[in-house]
Amino acid sequence: MKVTLVLLGVVPALAAGQSRMLNVGDASIRYEVTGQGPAIVFVHGWAQDLSIWDEQARAFAPQYRVLRFDRRGFGESTGYADQSADPADLLALLDSLGIPNAHIVGLSAGARTALEFAAAYPTRVNSIVYYGGGPMPGFPAMPNGPSPRSLFSEMARLHGIDSVRRFVLGSPLFWDPPNRPDLVERKRRAMAAYAGRDLLDPRPESGKVPRVRWGQLAELKVPTLIVNGDHDIPDFLIVADSMVRQMPNVRRVVIKDGGHGAHFAQPEQFNAALLGFFAGLRRD
Repeated sequence: MKVTLVLLGVVPALAAGQSRMLNVGDASIRYEVTGQGPAIVFVHGWAQDLSIWDEQARAFAPQYRVLRFDRRGFGESTGYADQSADPADLLALLDSLGIPNAHIVGLSAGARTALEFAAAYPTRVNSIVYYGGGPMPGFPAMPNGPSPRSLFSEMARLHGIDSVRRFVLGSPLFWDPPNRPDLVERKRRAMAAYAGRDLLDPRPESGKVPRVRWGQLAELKVPTLIVNGDHDIPDFLIVADSMVRQMPNVRRVVIKDGGHGAHFAQPEQFNAALLGFFAGLRRD
């Protein structure tokens, strides 16, 4: 695969944290790098972009080299949304930056990227944080039925992407502690920036990196931290409970007064949980 680094701007050396683009052949991936030290990658969820990690970039940069990127089809990255290609895109980013291995933190759909990256490229991973992640293929406890993506795609085609935005903003996915209008407004702005490309022009996954199935988790030895807010949606809490029993090298943290994206409402709790986990790995 041919990988080309393209810098945004005209200066020869860009300041840390400024956006850059990496051409991975069938897409260009926007990313930012901040700080120095062991590498941490933050991977956003559906309908988001790298800006959801602004507070984490500031908090972790004094001790870590922080890499975050827009998954293909989201934010300013080009190409069609393809979760099976996201781990390969991350590998290309690490290679282009000369990063031999990293901690991988993924939220929701990004948690699957972290998991599948670890399974496909185990020597490149120090640990993963499976944060607010949903079930993987073969998970035994979930009812069958249409996927949320297919339902949202139909809603977008019939009623427009604004209807999807309003529906999602009013759903349990966007629970926040009471009396936090700042969080409501932040998430409203984030959804306003979501163009819905993956819903309006959906494409089948390429299969670049295999899905991790439920039965494989017992073989995945990478140190894993599972994180949820205590007000995450019930299905995802069930998944987290079950993963703790299935994986051989796992810890779990529940963020008090946090929803599906607990780091928005409780950044200090979230950051402390991750910093403690990574520090414990250094001592082991």
